[in-house]
Amino acid sequence: MKGIQELISVLDKKRDIVVQAHDFPDHDAVASAFALTHLLKVNGLAPRLCYGGDIQSTSLTEAISMLEIPIAASRDVPMDDQSQIIIVDGFIGNRNVAGLPGEVVAVIDHHSPPIEPDCKYWDIRPNYGSCCTILYEYYKISKTDLPKSIATALLMGVMMDTAFMTRGVALVDLEAFTTLFFQGDWKSGSKLLRNSLSLHDLGVFREAINACIVAEDFCFVPIQKECSVEVMALVADFFLGLRELNFVVVVQPDRDEYRLSVRSDDVGRPSDIVIRKALSGIGSGGGHIHMGGGSIPRDLFPGEEGLRKRFLAAMGKAT
Repeated sequence: MKGIQELISVLDKKRDIVVQAHDFPDHDAVASAFALTHLLKVNGLAPRLCYGGDIQSTSLTEAISMLEIPIAASRDVPMDDQSQIIIVDGFIGNRNVAGLPGEVVAVIDHHSPPIEPDCKYWDIRPNYGSCCTILYEYYKISKTDLPKSIATALLMGVMMDTAFMTRGVALVDLEAFTTLFFQGDWKSGSKLLRNSLSLHDLGVFREAINACIVAEDFCFVPIQKECSVEVMALVADFFLGLRELNFVVVVQPDRDEYRLSVRSDDVGRPSDIVIRKALSGIGSGGGHIHMGGGSIPRDLFPGEEGLRKRFLAAMGKAT
C-alpha cells in the first residue's frame, strides 16, 4: 500500500511544493489537503496549501477558522512554472481543478478518473468513502502522531462524504471514523456539519419541492435560486431520503455554468457512470456509485427538459 514516503520520493526538495484542493472545496478536500501538508512538514518539507475558486460552505469556513487551517485561494499563493503541484480529492483535467503554474507531480483521490493520471505519483482508491480515509492511512502507516486539529478535520471530512457513515462506506472508513472519533473533537465537528443550513436556505428547499419532476424512481430538481454547493448536496440528499426515489439530479445555474449534484441508491445506476454518459459532449462530471457532481458551460446547456431526457437516456429509460 502506498504512503507518504512513496510520495516524498518523487518530490524535488529544492522546488516549491503546493498542495491543491479542488475548486470550491468541501470538507473532505480541505481536510485531506491540510493533513497531507502537515505530514509533508513533519518530513522536512515546506508545502503551501491552496484551492481554486471560492469557499462557499459556511460550515467549512467556520471549520477552517476553528482548526486554524493555513489554506488560501490559489490566486493569493505565489507559485511559478517550477512549482510542484499535488492535487488532493480531484484529478488532472477535471473542470473543478484549476490549472496552476507548475508541474502536477501527484494526485491523491477517491474518485474514479476517466483516464489514468499522467504524473509521477498517484494514489486513487475509488472504493474509499472519503479522501480523508486515505490520509488517515498515510498517518497510520508512517506511525505519525495525529494532532487534534487534523484528527478533527479528517473526522469531519469522513462524516461529510459518507453522509455520517450511511453512504459508500468501506471497512477502512469505519476504522478511520472510530480512531478519529476518539482523537479529534467530534462534538464541535459534528455540530458544525449538522448546523450547515440557515433560515435563508429554506427558500431553496421550497423552490426545489415545487419544481421537482418525478418519473418512476427518478427525480429531476431544477433550482434557480442562488445557493452553495453544500446546499445543493443537502437538497439532493433530502430527495433521496424519500422512499419512492432511487436517483436524484439537482441542477442550478452558477456564473458561466450549470452545476449538478447527483445521488443514487441503485448500484445498477452508479452516479459517476450515469453522469458521464448524460454529460457526454456538453460537460464533465464524476464521483462515486452513490454520489457525484458535474458542470455544463452555459453555452452548451441543453435546457432543463433536454438535460432531464439525457439522464433518462443514460439510465436506459424511455424519454
